[in-house]
Amino acid sequence: MEIEWIEDFLCLAEARSFSRAASIRHSSQPAFSRRIQALESWLGVELVDRSTNPPTLTPSGRAFRGFAKGIVAQLYQARDQLRGKTQIPPREIRIAIAYTLSLTFFPDWFAELHKCLGGTTAKVSEMNVMEGASALMAGEVDFLICYHHPRLPVLLDLDRFPYIGLGKESFQPYSAADERGEPIYLLPGQRDAPLPLLSYAPGTFFIHVVDMLLLNAPQPYALDCCYQGQMSEALKAMVVAGNGIAWLPEKCVMKELIEGAVTPAGSEKWGTELEIRMFRCAENRHPVVERCWDLLTG
Repeated sequence: MEIEWIEDFLCLAEARSFSRAASIRHSSQPAFSRRIQALESWLGVELVDRSTNPPTLTPSGRAFRGFAKGIVAQLYQARDQLRGKTQIPPREIRIAIAYTLSLTFFPDWFAELHKCLGGTTAKVSEMNVMEGASALMAGEVDFLICYHHPRLPVLLDLDRFPYIGLGKESFQPYSAADERGEPIYLLPGQRDAPLPLLSYAPGTFFIHVVDMLLLNAPQPYALDCCYQGQMSEALKAMVVAGNGIAWLPEKCVMKELIEGAVTPAGSEKWGTELEIRMFRCAENRHPVVERCWDLLTG
Protein backbone atom coordinates (compact mmCIF):
# COMPACT_ATOMS: atom_id res chain seq x y z
CA MET A 1 0.00 0.00 0.00
CA GLU A 2 1.17 3.56 -0.72
CA ILE A 3 0.34 6.77 1.12
CA GLU A 4 -0.66 8.20 -2.28
CA TRP A 5 -3.62 5.81 -2.33
CA ILE A 6 -4.87 7.11 1.02
CA GLU A 7 -4.46 10.73 -0.07
CA ASP A 8 -6.38 9.92 -3.26
CA PHE A 9 -9.20 8.40 -1.21
CA LEU A 10 -9.43 11.44 1.10
CA CYS A 11 -9.51 13.74 -1.93
CA LEU A 12 -12.31 11.67 -3.49
CA ALA A 13 -14.27 11.74 -0.23
CA GLU A 14 -14.16 15.54 -0.29
CA ALA A 15 -14.67 16.09 -4.03
CA ARG A 16 -17.37 13.38 -4.45
CA SER A 17 -16.34 13.08 -8.10
CA PHE A 18 -13.73 10.82 -9.67
CA SER A 19 -12.99 13.30 -12.45
CA ARG A 20 -12.73 16.30 -10.12
CA ALA A 21 -10.58 14.41 -7.60
CA ALA A 22 -8.30 13.15 -10.38
CA SER A 23 -7.87 16.72 -11.60
CA ILE A 24 -7.03 17.95 -8.09
CA ARG A 25 -4.49 15.15 -7.74
CA HIS A 26 -2.99 15.97 -11.17
CA SER A 27 -3.77 12.49 -12.45
CA SER A 28 -5.71 10.96 -15.30
CA GLN A 29 -9.08 9.58 -14.24
CA PRO A 30 -8.25 5.96 -15.21
CA ALA A 31 -5.01 6.05 -13.18
CA PHE A 32 -6.78 7.67 -10.24
CA SER A 33 -9.55 5.04 -10.33
CA ARG A 34 -6.98 2.24 -10.40
CA ARG A 35 -5.32 3.58 -7.25
CA ILE A 36 -8.68 3.71 -5.43
CA GLN A 37 -9.32 0.13 -6.53
CA ALA A 38 -5.85 -0.88 -5.35
CA LEU A 39 -6.59 0.58 -1.91
CA GLU A 40 -9.92 -1.26 -1.75
CA SER A 41 -8.18 -4.48 -2.79
CA TRP A 42 -5.52 -4.04 -0.10
CA LEU A 43 -8.13 -3.36 2.59
CA GLY A 44 -10.44 -6.11 1.35
CA VAL A 45 -13.56 -3.90 1.44
CA GLU A 46 -15.41 -1.60 -0.95
CA LEU A 47 -14.90 2.03 0.08
CA VAL A 48 -16.92 3.80 -2.61
CA ASP A 49 -20.44 3.14 -3.85
CA ARG A 50 -20.07 3.80 -7.58
CA SER A 51 -23.75 3.12 -8.32
CA THR A 52 -24.80 6.53 -6.95
CA ASN A 53 -24.38 9.90 -8.61
CA PRO A 54 -22.36 11.51 -7.17
CA PRO A 55 -20.45 8.52 -5.77
CA THR A 56 -20.79 8.09 -2.02
CA LEU A 57 -18.75 6.37 0.64
CA THR A 58 -19.88 2.97 1.83
CA PRO A 59 -20.17 2.38 5.59
CA SER A 60 -16.65 0.91 5.43
CA GLY A 61 -15.49 3.99 3.51
CA ARG A 62 -16.93 6.35 6.11
CA ALA A 63 -15.25 4.40 8.90
CA PHE A 64 -11.91 4.30 7.08
CA ARG A 65 -12.03 8.02 6.31
CA GLY A 66 -11.57 8.92 9.96
CA PHE A 67 -8.63 6.54 10.33
CA ALA A 68 -7.13 7.71 7.03
CA LYS A 69 -6.98 11.34 8.14
CA GLY A 70 -5.16 10.30 11.29
CA ILE A 71 -2.74 8.05 9.39
CA VAL A 72 -1.75 10.77 6.93
CA ALA A 73 -1.46 13.43 9.63
CA GLN A 74 0.70 11.18 11.80
CA LEU A 75 3.04 10.32 8.94
CA TYR A 76 3.59 13.96 8.01
CA GLN A 77 3.98 14.93 11.64
CA ALA A 78 6.64 12.26 12.10
CA ARG A 79 8.44 13.48 8.98
CA ASP A 80 8.40 17.08 10.17
CA GLN A 81 9.65 16.12 13.61
CA LEU A 82 12.51 14.11 12.12
CA ARG A 83 13.42 17.14 10.00
CA GLY A 84 13.50 19.28 13.13
CA LYS A 85 10.55 21.49 12.31
CA THR A 86 8.73 23.25 15.14
CA GLN A 87 5.21 21.87 15.30
CA ILE A 88 3.30 23.95 17.79
CA PRO A 89 3.62 27.65 18.63
CA PRO A 90 4.40 27.96 22.37
CA ARG A 91 1.02 29.48 23.29
CA GLU A 92 -1.28 27.68 20.86
CA ILE A 93 -3.73 24.92 21.70
CA ARG A 94 -5.12 22.81 18.90
CA ILE A 95 -8.72 21.74 19.36
CA ALA A 96 -10.94 19.33 17.45
CA ILE A 97 -14.58 20.05 18.21
CA ALA A 98 -17.98 18.83 17.12
CA TYR A 99 -19.58 21.12 14.53
CA THR A 100 -22.55 22.12 16.68
CA LEU A 101 -20.44 22.77 19.77
CA SER A 102 -18.17 25.06 17.77
CA LEU A 103 -21.17 27.38 17.32
CA THR A 104 -23.14 26.99 20.54
CA PHE A 105 -20.63 26.13 23.26
CA PHE A 106 -17.10 27.09 22.27
CA PRO A 107 -17.27 30.92 21.91
CA ASP A 108 -18.33 31.64 25.51
CA TRP A 109 -16.27 28.78 26.95
CA PHE A 110 -13.07 29.92 25.27
CA ALA A 111 -13.69 33.55 26.23
CA GLU A 112 -13.63 32.52 29.90
CA LEU A 113 -10.61 30.26 29.38
CA HIS A 114 -8.74 32.98 27.53
CA LYS A 115 -9.19 35.40 30.44
CA CYS A 116 -7.32 32.98 32.69
CA LEU A 117 -4.66 31.79 30.25
CA GLY A 118 -4.01 35.19 28.68
CA GLY A 119 -2.39 35.36 25.25
CA THR A 120 -3.20 31.76 24.38
CA THR A 121 -4.49 31.21 20.87
CA ALA A 122 -6.72 28.39 19.68
CA LYS A 123 -6.46 26.56 16.38
CA VAL A 124 -9.90 25.00 16.01
CA SER A 125 -10.93 22.27 13.58
CA GLU A 126 -14.58 21.25 13.28
CA MET A 127 -14.80 17.46 12.97
CA ASN A 128 -17.16 14.62 13.68
CA VAL A 129 -16.39 12.45 16.70
CA MET A 130 -14.57 9.71 14.78
CA GLU A 131 -12.40 12.19 12.90
CA GLY A 132 -11.64 14.08 16.10
CA ALA A 133 -10.68 10.90 17.96
CA SER A 134 -8.38 9.91 15.11
CA ALA A 135 -6.78 13.37 15.10
CA LEU A 136 -6.22 13.18 18.86
CA MET A 137 -4.66 9.72 18.62
CA ALA A 138 -2.42 10.95 15.80
CA GLY A 139 -1.21 13.94 17.83
CA GLU A 140 -2.78 16.31 15.30
CA VAL A 141 -4.75 18.11 18.04
CA ASP A 142 -4.27 18.67 21.77
CA PHE A 143 -7.91 18.39 22.81
CA LEU A 144 -11.12 16.85 21.52
CA ILE A 145 -14.38 18.47 22.62
CA CYS A 146 -17.47 16.45 21.78
CA TYR A 147 -20.84 15.22 22.97
CA HIS A 148 -20.98 11.96 24.89
CA HIS A 149 -23.69 9.50 25.85
CA PRO A 150 -23.01 6.45 28.05
CA ARG A 151 -24.59 4.14 25.46
CA LEU A 152 -22.48 5.64 22.66
CA PRO A 153 -19.00 6.01 24.16
CA VAL A 154 -16.08 7.58 22.30
CA LEU A 155 -13.72 4.73 21.39
CA LEU A 156 -10.63 5.99 23.22
CA ASP A 157 -8.44 4.28 25.80
CA LEU A 158 -9.23 6.35 28.88
CA ASP A 159 -5.87 5.53 30.45
CA ARG A 160 -4.11 7.24 27.53
CA PHE A 161 -6.86 9.72 26.75
CA PRO A 162 -8.44 11.02 29.96
CA TYR A 163 -11.36 13.45 29.87
CA ILE A 164 -13.10 16.09 31.92
CA GLY A 165 -16.77 17.03 31.79
CA LEU A 166 -17.50 20.56 30.62
CA GLY A 167 -21.27 20.55 30.95
CA LYS A 168 -24.52 18.85 30.01
CA GLU A 169 -27.19 19.60 27.47
CA SER A 170 -30.71 18.41 26.68
CA PHE A 171 -31.30 16.71 23.31
CA GLN A 172 -34.99 16.77 22.35
CA PRO A 173 -37.33 16.66 19.34
CA TYR A 174 -38.55 20.06 18.12
CA SER A 175 -41.21 21.36 15.75
CA ALA A 176 -42.16 24.75 14.44
CA ALA A 177 -44.82 26.39 16.61
CA ASP A 178 -48.22 27.58 15.42
CA GLU A 179 -49.80 30.93 16.34
CA ARG A 180 -50.84 29.53 19.74
CA GLY A 181 -47.33 28.28 20.49
CA GLU A 182 -48.34 24.65 19.96
CA PRO A 183 -46.17 22.25 17.89
CA ILE A 184 -47.20 21.84 14.26
CA TYR A 185 -46.00 18.25 14.52
CA LEU A 186 -46.43 16.30 17.75
CA LEU A 187 -45.07 12.86 18.54
CA PRO A 188 -45.88 10.03 18.24
CA GLY A 189 -47.77 10.61 14.96
CA GLN A 190 -50.28 8.28 13.36
CA ARG A 191 -49.76 5.27 11.12
CA ASP A 192 -51.93 6.74 8.36
CA ALA A 193 -50.32 10.19 8.77
CA PRO A 194 -46.65 9.78 9.74
CA LEU A 195 -44.76 12.86 10.87
CA PRO A 196 -42.06 14.23 8.52
CA LEU A 197 -38.68 13.47 10.07
CA LEU A 198 -35.69 15.72 9.49
CA SER A 199 -32.84 13.29 9.99
CA TYR A 200 -29.09 13.46 10.45
CA ALA A 201 -26.93 11.91 7.78
CA PRO A 202 -25.56 8.36 8.24
CA GLY A 203 -22.32 8.22 10.18
CA THR A 204 -22.98 11.31 12.31
CA PHE A 205 -23.02 11.06 16.10
CA PHE A 206 -26.52 12.48 16.38
CA ILE A 207 -28.06 9.90 14.02
CA HIS A 208 -26.87 7.22 16.44
CA VAL A 209 -28.42 9.12 19.36
CA VAL A 210 -31.75 9.46 17.53
CA ASP A 211 -31.70 5.78 16.54
CA MET A 212 -31.07 4.86 20.19
CA LEU A 213 -33.95 7.05 21.36
CA LEU A 214 -36.38 5.64 18.81
CA LEU A 215 -35.33 2.10 19.67
CA ASN A 216 -36.40 2.87 23.24
CA ALA A 217 -39.35 5.12 22.35
CA PRO A 218 -41.96 5.58 25.11
CA GLN A 219 -44.74 4.53 22.71
CA PRO A 220 -45.23 3.38 19.10
CA TYR A 221 -44.48 6.17 16.63
CA ALA A 222 -45.00 6.99 12.95
CA LEU A 223 -42.24 8.91 11.20
CA ASP A 224 -41.35 9.35 7.54
CA CYS A 225 -37.85 10.63 6.78
CA CYS A 226 -38.08 13.51 4.29
CA TYR A 227 -34.64 15.12 4.71
CA GLN A 228 -31.09 14.26 5.75
CA GLY A 229 -28.43 16.75 6.78
CA GLN A 230 -25.00 16.75 8.36
CA MET A 231 -25.39 19.63 10.79
CA SER A 232 -27.84 20.65 13.50
CA GLU A 233 -27.99 24.21 12.16
CA ALA A 234 -29.30 22.93 8.82
CA LEU A 235 -31.93 20.77 10.52
CA LYS A 236 -32.94 23.70 12.73
CA ALA A 237 -33.56 25.88 9.67
CA MET A 238 -35.79 23.15 8.24
CA VAL A 239 -37.70 22.91 11.54
CA VAL A 240 -38.26 26.69 11.69
CA ALA A 241 -39.58 26.62 8.11
CA GLY A 242 -42.18 24.04 9.17
CA ASN A 243 -40.76 21.11 7.24
CA GLY A 244 -40.92 18.54 10.03
CA ILE A 245 -39.47 17.53 13.38
CA ALA A 246 -35.81 17.10 14.30
CA TRP A 247 -33.90 16.14 17.43
CA LEU A 248 -31.63 19.05 18.37
CA PRO A 249 -29.36 20.14 21.24
CA GLU A 250 -31.20 22.70 23.36
CA LYS A 251 -28.54 25.41 22.97
CA CYS A 252 -28.87 25.13 19.20
CA VAL A 253 -32.51 26.30 19.39
CA MET A 254 -32.39 28.52 22.48
CA LYS A 255 -32.98 31.74 20.53
CA GLU A 256 -35.87 30.22 18.56
CA LEU A 257 -37.43 28.83 21.76
CA ILE A 258 -37.35 32.26 23.38
CA GLU A 259 -38.87 33.85 20.26
CA GLY A 260 -41.57 31.17 20.09
CA ALA A 261 -40.58 29.99 16.62
CA VAL A 262 -40.05 26.40 17.76
CA THR A 263 -41.32 24.24 20.60
CA PRO A 264 -40.75 20.68 21.83
CA ALA A 265 -42.45 18.10 19.62
CA GLY A 266 -42.99 15.69 22.49
CA SER A 267 -42.42 15.14 26.19
CA GLU A 268 -38.97 14.82 27.74
CA LYS A 269 -39.35 11.03 27.50
CA TRP A 270 -38.56 11.37 23.78
CA GLY A 271 -35.18 12.96 24.50
CA THR A 272 -32.05 12.47 26.56
CA GLU A 273 -29.21 14.36 28.20
CA LEU A 274 -25.80 14.60 26.56
CA GLU A 275 -22.55 15.36 28.32
CA ILE A 276 -19.94 17.67 26.82
CA ARG A 277 -16.49 16.14 27.32
CA MET A 278 -12.96 17.27 26.60
CA PHE A 279 -10.32 14.60 25.96
CA ARG A 280 -6.54 14.95 25.86
CA CYS A 281 -3.58 12.64 25.36
CA ALA A 282 -1.86 11.99 28.71
CA GLU A 283 1.50 11.80 26.90
CA ASN A 284 1.16 15.35 25.57
CA ARG A 285 3.13 17.48 28.06
CA HIS A 286 3.23 20.74 26.11
CA PRO A 287 3.28 23.54 28.72
CA VAL A 288 0.20 25.39 27.46
CA VAL A 289 -1.73 22.09 27.29
CA GLU A 290 -0.75 21.34 30.88
CA ARG A 291 -1.78 24.84 32.01
CA CYS A 292 -5.15 24.56 30.31
CA TRP A 293 -5.81 21.12 31.78
CA ASP A 294 -4.74 22.15 35.28
CA LEU A 295 -6.99 25.22 35.10
CA LEU A 296 -10.03 23.17 34.10
CA THR A 297 -9.43 20.37 36.60
CA GLY A 298 -8.27 22.54 39.50
